[in-house]
Amino acid sequence: MNICQCCGEATKNAKYCSKSCAAKINNKLTPKRSVSGKCKKCGKGITASRSYCKPCFKTAFLVDPTTTTYGELVGKRNYQKHSRIRDLARKFYAKSDKPKQCINCGYDKHYEVCHIKALKDHKDIDLLSDINDLTNLIALCPNCHWEFDKGLLSIDTLVHPAGFEPAYSL
Repeated sequence: MNICQCCGEATKNAKYCSKSCAAKINNKLTPKRSVSGKCKKCGKGITASRSYCKPCFKTAFLVDPTTTTYGELVGKRNYQKHSRIRDLARKFYAKSDKPKQCINCGYDKHYEVCHIKALKDHKDIDLLSDINDLTNLIALCPNCHWEFDKGLLSIDTLVHPAGFEPAYSL
């Protein structure tokens, strides 16, 4: 019989009586998230996988859609300029009572949130909340979304659920 190096109980294993005892000792010896760098903005200690601490990240990258304009967001980000707008669109649509299925074919296993008026057609002074307004968002399956983006489907030819009023016509 051996003695557990963590709790001191008798064990058949060489060092530890259980996985939780082994984890306690190993996590003390080699912690996963140790402070190993500094925030680029304020100099606060952060883990190696990050560039900014949480407060600096929020002020630098997260946006308030009711006050941030399209131009401000594009100026803030050097890459993936439209990904944040699309993320916000998905969140707004998910919280809404709009149907969570393709409004053209009815496919409900997966839908994508599509902007009726394309992002490239918006001006720099447009607010993100206006770009992602529910009247500018529709749910389409990947195939119908592709067809809509390529001009094979128009907003006027889509089969709409009762009460759907398109805000924009193409």
